[in-house]
Amino acid sequence: MSRETIAILLRPATRIDIPEIVAVASTSTSPAEKEGFGAPSPDSPFHDPGRLEAAWQEPNVVRGEELLVAEWEGRVVGCTTIEDRGEALELINIDVLRELQGRGIGTRIVQYVEERARAEGKRAVTLGTSRNAQGVPWKSLPWWLHLGYQVTHEEENAWTRAIGPGVTEIRMRKELL
Repeated sequence: MSRETIAILLRPATRIDIPEIVAVASTSTSPAEKEGFGAPSPDSPFHDPGRLEAAWQEPNVVRGEELLVAEWEGRVVGCTTIEDRGEALELINIDVLRELQGRGIGTRIVQYVEERARAEGKRAVTLGTSRNAQGVPWKSLPWWLHLGYQVTHEEENAWTRAIGPGVTEIRMRKELL
């Protein structure tokens, strides 16, 4: 398969998408990659279709976060959750099918979130990534920097404490001018 960029459709998720959302979220990273960085909880709704169905609120909200999907050739190949934080949209999570990573899907998802934030009059898009206890940042940090996001600070919080001692969240922000 070539590594060329592919065109995707971004849209609100629907209940019909649940099996594909779970497949994307469950396989976008390998267990080895997640080690020390905070894999989603095994009881996360995004790892079980029944739990995701139970957590679903119409039209496309899970745990208070809006769920969007990236579709290509009629199938879900990526998903993201976002949350309104007043002056900013928070990009909570982004997943792309492992075999299609590096084809521009994640970048297009981020661009969509940024375009939407601008249209809603938001000042910024914010997000968090992690740094493990050995001081190594999650693999996406250089990508976020390349997309124009800046590190604002690092912090320990409930999420990082659940991962383990010494893990920090790297908070990032992109101003929308």
